[in-house]
Amino acid sequence: MRKITAPVADLFCSIQGEGLYAGQRQVFLRFAGCNLACSYCDEPAALDGAAAEAMSSSAAAAAVVKLARSKKVRAVSLTGGEPLLRWRFIKAIAPALKKAGLALHLETNGVLYLELKRIKGLVDVVAMDIKLPSSTGQRGFWAAHKKFLSVAPEKTFIKTVVTSRTTMADLEKAVNAAASAGPGVPFFIQPSTARRGRSRPPSSKFVEEACCYAAVRLGRVKVLPQQHPLWGVK
Repeated sequence: MRKITAPVADLFCSIQGEGLYAGQRQVFLRFAGCNLACSYCDEPAALDGAAAEAMSSSAAAAAVVKLARSKKVRAVSLTGGEPLLRWRFIKAIAPALKKAGLALHLETNGVLYLELKRIKGLVDVVAMDIKLPSSTGQRGFWAAHKKFLSVAPEKTFIKTVVTSRTTMADLEKAVNAAASAGPGVPFFIQPSTARRGRSRPPSSKFVEEACCYAAVRLGRVKVLPQQHPLWGVK
């Protein structure tokens, strides 16, 4: 295994609280550093790569496998921050994780499509966010999202966070982007988790309208807020 390093903010075992695999026990390898700064980010500490521990690829792989075996877990979530910033590191650790029988779940902001192309054959699941400008407080990434979706649609499911500031126009653009990858791609509308001074969830009326719009155009639509804060787990 090629030994390279990456800033690792956290390594732990918990229950997946978002998207298609909510409720599944996983090992989480959280990278530090992100190319975005969304207003509703639930891991602001992971945005700063300088605050994390630099781990070698061999040490990280060994630690993940050891934790997974001790907890009898069969999946590892590569999360962040933005893990695709560390695609070389992921490429280095993937063989050892796969050899140990672990499924690799990539949690990503869905912008770095060139980096995804480099490791798409190594990951089993791509949990992609579509970032809505009215939700994030940033510019839109529509072109990048569509290119990202075209890389590995058969492995991808989509989450899009909606807040009290989200516009229906943005939600419609996200649905149309998802439809470009095929109606079978799972699409999760994720009302934001209320956090003091950061974001507020949308109204129930907005969520209902958003779900109805998406359901007409996509085959697999669900509304699912973050579950792990409700369960009281990390």
